[in-house]
Amino acid sequence: MAVLILSAFLNQGAAPLIAQAATPCSVLTRLRLETRGEHDAVERLLDLMGTGLTREVYCRRLEQFYGFYRPLEAALKIRCALPGDHGVGATSQLATLLPRLKKTTRLQRDLHYLGVETADLPLCRNLPPLETEAEVLGCLYVIEGATLGGQMITRHVRTNIDITPTTGGSFFEGYAADTGKMWQAMRQLLVSGAIDPQTESAMVVSAITTFASLRGWCALANTCAKNLTENHREADQRA
Repeated sequence: MAVLILSAFLNQGAAPLIAQAATPCSVLTRLRLETRGEHDAVERLLDLMGTGLTREVYCRRLEQFYGFYRPLEAALKIRCALPGDHGVGATSQLATLLPRLKKTTRLQRDLHYLGVETADLPLCRNLPPLETEAEVLGCLYVIEGATLGGQMITRHVRTNIDITPTTGGSFFEGYAADTGKMWQAMRQLLVSGAIDPQTESAMVVSAITTFASLRGWCALANTCAKNLTENHREADQRA
């Protein structure tokens, strides 16, 4: 994931900060600072950069991402195709984001390569709200920012578990050589979308909520997997 700076307020469970006129703070800075707590929690939970990563664990992580991204991208596609927040016919920047919403396809390709049938995988129902443009942009800050960290994960899984972008690792490869350029374009869209302090704060809240939704989904999946393993172990012991 892309965010790397700690927000003490998030660690204490405080609400996002409202930028003060006396100390101007760009929406990018707020997003980076105020999502740090949830971002770090997701990284710890997934542990994709750990030395103990196995192909089995990697595959399980892809299943979890698929269960989150498939319903989320479906909802984003519907919202991005709608008019802007100011009424029918209003200009919206969200339509320009539609070509980015192809991460589910990459996950499906990777899982199929690794022998996993996606049709029966569970899907997340606790998605972040996507009613306003600010909420969509805050959500996309998370999933587009993740493409930066994906570049490091791509190198890590190639070295440690022999998975490449063509052998089950296309999701983390993201935009490959164009990742930096695509992220800069996303940054510009975030800045232009933060038209006032209220919209900016809504974007920040949405980003935090998206991280929290992903964390909750992956934690639930981890618990289910652990319980299933324990049930199998108990059954083996009784046999």
